[in-house]
Amino acid sequence: MATKWDFFISYTAADRAWAEWIAWQLEETGFKVLFQAWDFVPGSHWTSKMQEGITGSERTLAVLSAAYLDSVYGKEEWEAAYRADQRGFTRKLVPVRVEDCARPGLLGGIVSFDLFDVPEEVARSVLLAKVEHARAGRAKPATAPAFPSSDNSTSGYAGSWRAPAMQRPDTAPGFPGQRPEGEGDAAPTTGVRAQVTAHGADARAWASCSLAASFSEPLCSSGL
Repeated sequence: MATKWDFFISYTAADRAWAEWIAWQLEETGFKVLFQAWDFVPGSHWTSKMQEGITGSERTLAVLSAAYLDSVYGKEEWEAAYRADQRGFTRKLVPVRVEDCARPGLLGGIVSFDLFDVPEEVARSVLLAKVEHARAGRAKPATAPAFPSSDNSTSGYAGSWRAPAMQRPDTAPGFPGQRPEGEGDAAPTTGVRAQVTAHGADARAWASCSLAASFSEPLCSSGL
């Protein structure tokens, strides 16, 4: 079903001033708003108009206060929006608090935002930003966030830090494959190494015969 309005403002009579201010800000920004005080004119069928507002609006913006939570009609309106989107995938119900009040029951599971106890310009910025987040389904900022470090953590480094210089060691590094003395089956290898050192090329041939003998195969001439 195609929607006729971007927002239906659900409120109670005690919060009309807040609801009217919200509706004005939204319409000034270009949104289509259904607002009872402006649109339920003489001759309108109140019940039919309310039903049309709930089903024909993309989102219901519920103006939360203690008085609203006690309102029978207010409860019916936000519950109708909730039933249309119980898992919040399309963010059909958008609660906004205009005073410090509880969000009981199902309302407690829906992300809301506050407009009270801030200057008007701040409240307007918050309202417009939050409704855009609800429409987009995301609140990623337009600019990259600042690097998360304190001034103290960078003092002495900013603009002057350099990687430490590489230095050649004074002694040759050890062979990484060398077994420690006494570990594993090192004795035959040690004996072969001694023979190689003592007898040069002939010793290397002897070493090959010695290792071959360990596999019980006469691979070398006995003349060696």
